[in-house]
Amino acid sequence: MPEKTDTHGGFQAEKQWRYLFDGKTLQGWVAASGSPVGEAWQVIDGNLVLTAGGAGDIVTADQFSDFELELEWKISEGGNSGIIYRVAGGNAPVWMSGMEYQVLDNSAFPDLEKLSHTAGSVFDMYAPKEDEVKPAGEFNKTRIRVEDGRVEHWLNGSMVVRYELWSEDWDRRLANSKFSAYPDFARSESGFIALQDHGDKVWYRNIRIREL
Repeated sequence: MPEKTDTHGGFQAEKQWRYLFDGKTLQGWVAASGSPVGEAWQVIDGNLVLTAGGAGDIVTADQFSDFELELEWKISEGGNSGIIYRVAGGNAPVWMSGMEYQVLDNSAFPDLEKLSHTAGSVFDMYAPKEDEVKPAGEFNKTRIRVEDGRVEHWLNGSMVVRYELWSEDWDRRLANSKFSAYPDFARSESGFIALQDHGDKVWYRNIRIREL
């Protein structure tokens, strides 16, 4: 789609939204492993559904640098999944390079030691400010905005996380996270968007993005 043009000073503004999922096919998505998309990833009633574990993560065919991503998701009871962005690609698992927006049925995990493992968090890095997630089986609306190293996680209309990549705070949290052992984590300035196969049934719909 063509870019919109700002009438003030002639600067180009954000590109228009484009859909990453057409509601009918898996066009635009590939298996993160490089093999064909696992059969358990299916299109059902206009939703992109992981029907069972073992299918593997999937990633967008295109890479993105600064962007705003919107989608809706719902998780099965007790389910766990994730939306991972700026994935570097290659043979390593997607979570070794990309940041994860956690998708979770919070009510099934009342005793989590880290709030940075709850829905809307930057997994193992930043906890959400509020618990805005809906019960399992209900759709949640997510927005992820990445611009000039500044990142926002939104959940059901509330901004639940804001952070700045490679800041002192980021470096401190990274050193205390599981990702400290992975030198490529969060180093890519552009990358793929991944939907995780964590073994649990999860639904996605209305997946759209605009580049900033």
